[in-house]
Amino acid sequence: MQRLVDAFRARMNDNVAESAARIRAAKLPFYEGLTDAQLSATLARAFEAAAADVERGEPHTLLQRMREIAIVRSQSGVAVMDVVTGLNLGFQAVSDDFAALWPDDLELRLGWEQARAKIAYAGAAMLADTYLEAREAVVRAQSEALVRLSLRVLPLYPGVVVLPLLGELGAERAQQITEALLAAVAHHAATYALIDLSGVPSLDTDEAVQLLARATQAIELLGATPILVGIQPAVAQSMSARGVSVRAPTLADLASGLRHALRGLGVELTQMRPTTTPKAL
Repeated sequence: MQRLVDAFRARMNDNVAESAARIRAAKLPFYEGLTDAQLSATLARAFEAAAADVERGEPHTLLQRMREIAIVRSQSGVAVMDVVTGLNLGFQAVSDDFAALWPDDLELRLGWEQARAKIAYAGAAMLADTYLEAREAVVRAQSEALVRLSLRVLPLYPGVVVLPLLGELGAERAQQITEALLAAVAHHAATYALIDLSGVPSLDTDEAVQLLARATQAIELLGATPILVGIQPAVAQSMSARGVSVRAPTLADLASGLRHALRGLGVELTQMRPTTTPKAL
């Protein structure tokens, strides 16, 4: 084993250079974004970690390296296969180098192939698992940000706020909607709270339907009047099938709901006629 470690380390610089050349030739998208110096430094660290694992006899140091790489690369959108392919190209360079230098030393070459298989498999598995976890964390954070953006309650007029909703309305999101809407009603001292459901194709759970009903009740407890607008047929059917009774007014669209709220505030809208320009004689 020590002879293998010594041979691996003795040929490390040459094999780092050869690996870099092979990766450049493969035109892997991620690695093409690195300078020659960055690529060589990245490969050198990977080879050092592999040497430590060959000496240990078990994959460990390279696994930690793969984990670090996966976390960083996932945040920049790099395809995991680019990194796996780069790892395999580097290890193949070592295999070819050993075959050229020691063609008759089967023990040395077999020792390397066994170590390579163990390290490469564990490294690729760690890379893939960590990459997936990291990507899920990124996607989850992005989804939470989108939810926050989608829960913006807009003050349309003094005393009137509106919450436009888009997409599926699951139970968890319905709870977030309730909290955001109640906070906005209190903050703006709203008299009317319009919930625009025109962008909601369906209510997929009993809990979501019940939460929507409770949200209207909670708005009333704050002294405001909830108004549901733009209810789609599938949503109306879900609410009817589940026997949910909503005391809030329901109107066809947002414009109708706004007119209703403004009339309640004593504001009358007058339709402005377009000004016409006299025709030249």
